[in-house]
Amino acid sequence: MPRVLMNFQLLDDWVVHFIEADCRTTIGARTRYIHFATEEDFRAFVDRCNLEEPAAFEHSLQQWSRGSVFTSLTEEQYAKLKK
Repeated sequence: MPRVLMNFQLLDDWVVHFIEADCRTTIGARTRYIHFATEEDFRAFVDRCNLEEPAAFEHSLQQWSRGSVFTSLTEEQYAKLKK
């Protein structure tokens, strides 16, 4: 399973993007951001990811409404990001 870094933050909506585990290489188009209108929608998305540190994710979400967490994606999820 590919390991990637998921960056997230709350702006007008929840914005998420992924980069490679080296923390320098973008995945897919440079403008590839995923938007979620509500925290509930964002959490439903995160539930499908295999977070390495769920407690760190929860802390970042609650304290700052932004953060980064490593996750392992399925080959299918990773392929969709690369498009």
